[in-house]
Amino acid sequence: MKAILLLFSLSIFLANTCEDADTFPLGVSFTLSPQQELVNKSANMTVKWLEVSEDSRCPKNTNCVWEGQAKVNLLVNGDPLTLTLRDGKPEEAQALVGNYIFTAETLSPYPEGETIAPADYRLQLKISSL
Repeated sequence: MKAILLLFSLSIFLANTCEDADTFPLGVSFTLSPQQELVNKSANMTVKWLEVSEDSRCPKNTNCVWEGQAKVNLLVNGDPLTLTLRDGKPEEAQALVGNYIFTAETLSPYPEGETIAPADYRLQLKISSL
């Protein structure tokens, strides 16, 4: 009986601990998958990656007139945010939302000539406080 009570108490503790834990850190890069939603309770922030709305990046081993860009659409506490990854334009990959700087660091995989399935994308994102 004591073992059952101990296991029950432990499961309640772990459930509450997981519920209160942040699912992404501030000031450190983390990876998002499409449609993934993460929370940082201390910042009172929810971030959901909706989609890649554009990926015109020049495929590897190809000569292009323009290097292209990739646009990722996020929801931050329900409000839309679009970040653009483009060589030579790092400012387009950043946005200020409240007291936080959002930086899209990388979008993978990089095109190699074949269409990338939406579910295969991964976004490296960093959110830092001012």
